[in-house]
Amino acid sequence: MKNIFERLQKEKDCYKYCRENEGLALRDGDISKAIVYAENATRSLEEINKIEKYIAELNAIKMIVVAIEQDHEDFLRSRI
Repeated sequence: MKNIFERLQKEKDCYKYCRENEGLALRDGDISKAIVYAENATRSLEEINKIEKYIAELNAIKMIVVAIEQDHEDFLRSRI
């Protein structure tokens, strides 16, 4: 699996690219092309939101693991 941060950056780049090209297509009057870019931008934004939620969940899990490790260390020290 690709690094999650690389995936996030790729989706952000894709979102920006699609929005810029959507604007250009609208300026040129190419509605069909603008719609395709808008749909792709929306898909990228949905993926960005999913990835950011996943990262937040990982951070919450990490905090729990760190707390458990600290509790374990405290327990071991108290037994000495």
